[in-house]
Amino acid sequence: MIHENEPVAGLAWTVFAGDRETVFHELGARFAAEIREARERPGGQWERLVARTDGTAAGERVDAVIAATRRHCPVESAELDAMAAGAGIRTRELWTYNLRGDFGRDGTGCSDLVLGGVDAAGRPRLVLGHNEDGDGDLAGTVRLVTLRIEGDPDVTAVWYPGFVPANAFVATSAGVVWGMDHLPVVAAELAGAGRHLLARHAQRQPTGAAGLDAVRRIPCAGGFAFNVAGAGFATTVENAAGVIGEAESASGCRWHTNHLRYVGAGAAGLEPGGDDPWLAESRTRGAALATAAGHAASTPEVLSALRSPGVLNRSADIFTFVTAVADLVGDRIALQGEGAAWTGELGAFASGEARAA
Repeated sequence: MIHENEPVAGLAWTVFAGDRETVFHELGARFAAEIREARERPGGQWERLVARTDGTAAGERVDAVIAATRRHCPVESAELDAMAAGAGIRTRELWTYNLRGDFGRDGTGCSDLVLGGVDAAGRPRLVLGHNEDGDGDLAGTVRLVTLRIEGDPDVTAVWYPGFVPANAFVATSAGVVWGMDHLPVVAAELAGAGRHLLARHAQRQPTGAAGLDAVRRIPCAGGFAFNVAGAGFATTVENAAGVIGEAESASGCRWHTNHLRYVGAGAAGLEPGGDDPWLAESRTRGAALATAAGHAASTPEVLSALRSPGVLNRSADIFTFVTAVADLVGDRIALQGEGAAWTGELGAFASGEARAA
């Protein structure tokens, strides 16, 4: 079953329901034109990735990560295969597209804020906010999809056609919210899972604890910071080529951008050197976000910090497509894209229902 919701915050929204293979085949078929457009865009991400992984040595590295991913994440690997079949794209080519941040920098940045602890009146609070940033040439392609797969929690994801719906912002009917930040690594862990598929594996788990166990236990080939909030917890797990670091559970306001903060001594030689311009950009943006967040104590203040100068991106090579802020205690989700801001019920949103609040 496929249903088109009315757009929210300028984002089109499609709901897919059914068994796993059917949902992913229909996802590929429904957006085959958009996926082919990304594939055929001159100088776009797809073309650059194919060029980067061309040749015998690079191809062998890609094959090694695909094989490792199939071992670590067999269900999610079959989902990607079904999406490729539905879109009419060669399976290996769509795999390569989904390994974009595992082999070299993906060229983008995202920003996250987690607000935990209690408010001034002693009431619990749990807020996760995410800026989804990407190459400017993807403007207009980002949308919402909901997957209602038999036997899994429902998930609603900010989605780029062609990618596994897991690498940006995700809310699930298990009461867990995820914000993903790219972490560049110098060399991929060839025995690790492709980060998009590991993220998808974690996000479809029945509990937050099971999802966290997955990202702590299974090595990423490349790197992601998994910013995660659920019933009574909020944390950030960095998984960079299998090296794991984790923040303490959030109390107050904590930020993350696109460089390692919690791996500690294990970070030596793991990420690009200090003269890397994107690393410098991430640190500068992180400092701006820390200043803007200050002592943020509410959902509107988290949203405002993520939309502030120096954090909100508007350049051709790094553009903020949407800001999503989830209030897990208040059951609210706020979205700010290119359209009017929208606030809805978080639980309904996760299951594909646009109930304004």
